[in-house]
Amino acid sequence: MHGARGPLTPRPPATPEFAHVTPGGPSHTYPSDGCERVTKLAVGPYDNNVYVVRCTGAREAVVIDGSAGPERILPELEGFTPKAILLTHAHPDHVQALVDLAGVTGVPVLAHPAEAALVPLAIDPIAGGAAVPVGSLELQVLHTPGHTPGSLCFLLAGHLFSGDTLFPGGPGNTFGNPRAFDDIMGSLGRLFELPGSTRVSPGHGLDTTIARERPFLDTWVRRGW
Repeated sequence: MHGARGPLTPRPPATPEFAHVTPGGPSHTYPSDGCERVTKLAVGPYDNNVYVVRCTGAREAVVIDGSAGPERILPELEGFTPKAILLTHAHPDHVQALVDLAGVTGVPVLAHPAEAALVPLAIDPIAGGAAVPVGSLELQVLHTPGHTPGSLCFLLAGHLFSGDTLFPGGPGNTFGNPRAFDDIMGSLGRLFELPGSTRVSPGHGLDTTIARERPFLDTWVRRGW
């Protein structure tokens, strides 16, 4: 599923600054001085994060990861026209709500084609380098293999939705596969070219920033997981 094993980098505090949410608890809406409004909520038994990105001007929205709890996600779309569900990867804990969400909203599920066989419905394939418009906003698609071959991250200006590629304390689990570990380290190397102020919102748990995590890349390489 997810997570970095073993000693972590200094853990962010469980505060609103790092978007602390709990399954069944209140959602977190990030501060914004533009037309974007991003909400984070935690769902399901694996404490999955779901993100709803809205353009308040165009009244359009997308969901990042239909993980679980469609009855919690759908109210976040009220008053907006949903455009798509974006999938970071297709592990079971990230797709449990997809059928219900897509059935109610009628929107496509956008995912990397390498994940298609594990998704419980047809996808619209996307790849790194693509862009997903949400009104006047644009989410850049980054292909970040390692946790899975088709893992994607989505970048909205200075906000990175990292799925299970990067967490506070290290990369997502590569399940003892040396090639996958090399892949995810390469993916992190590319992510760490982003500005240090970039907020990282992962598929589970607290947020972090590129600046908090980047100094530990060599440590993770040396430990080998």
